[in-house]
Amino acid sequence: MSKMYEALLRLWPQWLAAIIVILLCISIGLAIGWTSPYLAQLIGEDPPFPITPEQASWIASLLPLGRLFGAVIGSLFVEYLGSKMSVLLTGLPMIFGWICVICANSVTWLYIFRIFSGLAMGMVFSCYPLYIGEISAPSIRGALVTLIINGMPFGILFGNIMGPNMSMMCFGIISLILTICYVTTFLFLPRSPHYFVRRNDMERAEKAIQWYFRKSDIRSELEAVEHFVKSTQAVTIRERLEQIRIPKNRHAFTIIILLFMFMQLSGLNTVIFYMEIIVRKAMVTSIAPSSVVMIVNSIGIIFGLCGAYAIDRYGRRILLAISCSGVIVGMLSLGLHFLLLDHDYDPGDLEWFLILSLIIFMSMCFGLVPVPSTMLSELFPSDLKSVAGFVASITSAIFAFVSTKSYQPLVDIMGEQYIFWIYATIIMICLLYSITLMPETKGKTLQEIQDMMAARNTTERSRRENPVETEDTLTN
Repeated sequence: MSKMYEALLRLWPQWLAAIIVILLCISIGLAIGWTSPYLAQLIGEDPPFPITPEQASWIASLLPLGRLFGAVIGSLFVEYLGSKMSVLLTGLPMIFGWICVICANSVTWLYIFRIFSGLAMGMVFSCYPLYIGEISAPSIRGALVTLIINGMPFGILFGNIMGPNMSMMCFGIISLILTICYVTTFLFLPRSPHYFVRRNDMERAEKAIQWYFRKSDIRSELEAVEHFVKSTQAVTIRERLEQIRIPKNRHAFTIIILLFMFMQLSGLNTVIFYMEIIVRKAMVTSIAPSSVVMIVNSIGIIFGLCGAYAIDRYGRRILLAISCSGVIVGMLSLGLHFLLLDHDYDPGDLEWFLILSLIIFMSMCFGLVPVPSTMLSELFPSDLKSVAGFVASITSAIFAFVSTKSYQPLVDIMGEQYIFWIYATIIMICLLYSITLMPETKGKTLQEIQDMMAARNTTERSRRENPVETEDTLTN
């Protein structure tokens, strides 16, 4: 515990940077949390303006669709402007989106709002893990990445609370003020040391190290950053493609693609966007559906904070395995609840079961949500960070859109229970992957992680090329 307080005092600029970025994630979380209460209002009785179920489906799906474009924009910003400026500019589409909510008097305004919210979400996942990876110490890197991503559950919860109690205009005004506060405060933070080293501006790199790390031995830290940046620096597109073909980098891209794919195919967006509608279909009456949504998202925040505490103490693999197990149990239980309803069980006797299932499902915030972004901040050499951010964000966007847009049509075809069981099956595969194949990066510097990935691929290649010798060695 004393070490934690020491790190907090010595590395307080890194914590401050993370706290400011949390404001951006809360704003994006508000856009996500907006969905559940206001979709229920817009397709219910006495809406602000009426929409059809098909339009509601598009409102839910346009946010992950906008992430596709945000992934491209965010990666280009990282490449040409650096990670810090990219994180800063992510606030601009959110500002425009909240202006659309304030002005909304038809579904068109909401479509635009969701697209711009998706742009911001795609951009932030492309750049914020890279920024945190460049400005943080190994001992707290995972905690910072996890803490930031927990801003989204906070925003979702605030959105669930605000939605039933205020107009969309008031919701938009409050969210707009929060986003402007983020942009104006984050603007004053220095860029990362890596950014200046890549541009051979050593004087400003030293100042950035002095600000973020508060270390007396600035020279050794600068030399470590120089070694990491220049040992893998590529200039041309051809050199960068050659870097991607290196086995350790191919392996890193495979890890990131799989982790973000599993995260989105867990039912994350489906449950968050449609939670109040799911609770109503489950015939929960003893507690207001909006209250159930608030309770469940509050538990998600607790899981997320526990994950932020545990990720640098127990490692990425164990958190992911525990989280996957919880999601599997939650999804199987949700499916069982709707199966029992189909067989005419008394819904009053099953209300507790649905709420418990949703709470267990939110254990995804413990590992399945933060671990992919944490690994993204760690696995890649300097010259591939922008490409990695693009690949991660676009993978997440594609599978988020597929998962969200396919939910309602699949429900119409086969019913809720089979959809939830499909999600559970997918996460079973993720559980096996986390236990057997995913590398552990806890407590390692960025250079140590590169060395580990290179050694791991050398060992695997040696085993493939000399299977007989390996077998004989094991026998002896």
